[in-house]
Amino acid sequence: MTKLFGLTSILSLLLSLGAIAQDCNNFHKRKCYGSDNAYMRYNTQSKSGMFVLGHTSDLVFVAHAGQDYRVSLCQDKKVEEPLKFQVIDGRSEDVLFDNQNAALDIPPAEGEEPGEASLPQFFEFSADATKKIIVRITAPGPPPEEGEGKRGRREEPDPEDLFCVGVLVENMPTPKLGF
Repeated sequence: MTKLFGLTSILSLLLSLGAIAQDCNNFHKRKCYGSDNAYMRYNTQSKSGMFVLGHTSDLVFVAHAGQDYRVSLCQDKKVEEPLKFQVIDGRSEDVLFDNQNAALDIPPAEGEEPGEASLPQFFEFSADATKKIIVRITAPGPPPEEGEGKRGRREEPDPEDLFCVGVLVENMPTPKLGF
């Protein structure tokens, strides 16, 4: 009887995690705000994924020469703190953008303490050469605890700590300037 109860509880946990993961499918298409520029088009390298508080993950895409790009992030409403992210050149490992550093340039809103300014959730750039771009996203909160549970198995994340993150990538040809 206890084996049946244990099997039933494990199965229900997996089904609930699967249902939450289904909600993240195409989250970036439904919830991310794109550019107001009419020439910017959806890029198929956009993705959505399941995150747990404090989790860091990389999205890798190829930026082609002669294109302007906009990378926009969005997350579930149940997580109030903004996402932290960096845009990294995959070849040189140079950090092209870090929204924590960019937030220092934004004056705090009325009633906010300095340093509480909201982090920008998008970045635009022009690709002068075709290159691999890494978007390193860190969810708010403390990093998940590493280790094993009682029976030597990895602890499953608390379903309350799971939420969706979307990365919307848009691009357009770089406008030609001059004659």
